[in-house]
Amino acid sequence: MILDKFLNLKGTSIQGYLHLENIGIVCQIESKNQKAICPRCGLESDKLHQNHRHLVKDLPISGQPVYLQVNRRQFKCGNCQKPFSEELDFVAKKRTYTKRLAENILEQLKEGDILNVSRRNDVTEEEIQRMIEDIAEEIRFFGLSYAIDGSYKEWNPYWDRPFRDFCQLFFI
Repeated sequence: MILDKFLNLKGTSIQGYLHLENIGIVCQIESKNQKAICPRCGLESDKLHQNHRHLVKDLPISGQPVYLQVNRRQFKCGNCQKPFSEELDFVAKKRTYTKRLAENILEQLKEGDILNVSRRNDVTEEEIQRMIEDIAEEIRFFGLSYAIDGSYKEWNPYWDRPFRDFCQLFFI
């Protein structure tokens, strides 16, 4: 389907879509993977336990808002006997927006303020605050909050990541 190419979400397939006037495009997507890895024991499971559908905001296409109706399946581990949700590369746990939308919004913050960026992208100020907190946590995880020392920048492989400029803007 041509919409698969527009969305460019690896490992997923579009099951269907709707164009809703005054709302935007809603795409129903599922992971192509038939198995998932248990976060507790690390073993692979193909035992489907439940389906959980979530609505996730994505980057617009041709000025139209895009929402992904994601089926984040729950599997049951054959080893632990515990249910777990599959990991999706394009959206973090407990988030209502894609990672690439968050990156785009954080990029817009370089030139604007939270209120105007939130209005322009139809997201709440709280969601933008959460995006900032998530990137700050990622920076702390990789040790980039200590990047004030120039020698650290020379050997740290994560310093060249796309959020380098964002780090310099807010944390250095």
